[in-house]
Amino acid sequence: MDILPRYLQYGEEFAVLTRSCLFSPGDAPKEKPVFYIVAGLVKIEYPLRTGKFPLWAAPDTLFGLVEPLAECARLSAAHAMERTILYRWDLEGFFTAAGVSWELALVATTGLTRELRILNAEFGEQIRLAEGSGR
Repeated sequence: MDILPRYLQYGEEFAVLTRSCLFSPGDAPKEKPVFYIVAGLVKIEYPLRTGKFPLWAAPDTLFGLVEPLAECARLSAAHAMERTILYRWDLEGFFTAAGVSWELALVATTGLTRELRILNAEFGEQIRLAEGSGR
């Protein structure tokens, strides 16, 4: 990509090779960056009760925001499926960038909504099953 969106500021751009692991479920809560895909393809896998749920993330997708906001360990895994160019922020840099760019706030809301729908469906199913078993 020749020209980056203007909201990609207060962080850093970097490239990863095919099959590079960006994070795994349970990764420690320290230094959890938020990612934006500039070019390439990332597979995000959510380990659910029924198996792994894959989500394919293409350019202009933001991911990895849930855990820094919730201050918890990573809930999913993320792997580059081809050579991928990413932009990453630490949480403070992300908040600064989102605070000066409504476009980044919109991209973040879209990405966060997508991830929360998946997690909400899984937790709802777990509650339904627990209620059905009389716990």
